[in-house]
Amino acid sequence: MGNSTTIRFDVEDRDTAHKVILSLTEMVGMRLRHSQNCCKLISINIRSNEFINYSHQRKIYNPTDNTRKIAKVACDLFDEVWKGEPVRHLGVRVSELCTNEYCQSSIFDEKNSEKDRAIDRAIDELRQKFGSKTIIRAAFINSGIKGLSGGVGEEEYPVMTSIL
Repeated sequence: MGNSTTIRFDVEDRDTAHKVILSLTEMVGMRLRHSQNCCKLISINIRSNEFINYSHQRKIYNPTDNTRKIAKVACDLFDEVWKGEPVRHLGVRVSELCTNEYCQSSIFDEKNSEKDRAIDRAIDELRQKFGSKTIIRAAFINSGIKGLSGGVGEEEYPVMTSIL
């Protein structure tokens, strides 16, 4: 399960790349929770403005469907592998899925994991009921980056809606 986007401009700094990754992860997290799954493997894909592709992945100890946790790992992966060149395409993918029905926390997990799950569920419900633009993270305000990037439907490609 994943999400990717070709960015309209060259991303040349770490903070902007992290915001794009968070934006992609918002959709991945929603899809995971909707399918009632958690993931054990998180990976990123990077394409430079010269069409050089590379990726990096990490297996996590405790399966998760938490947007913040997935984004943190994806950003860490980006930091480990990014060579400083301008980026034109980013992708976040999760795999090794398991049901979230028996997702067990570890004593090493953050103490707010149940609170994070409740927040993710509330955000998902608001977006489902009132639309994807109903609620966005403060990091996206005045950033020029959409709160949800990648395969989010007709608002991404307004010209194509009459064809579909």
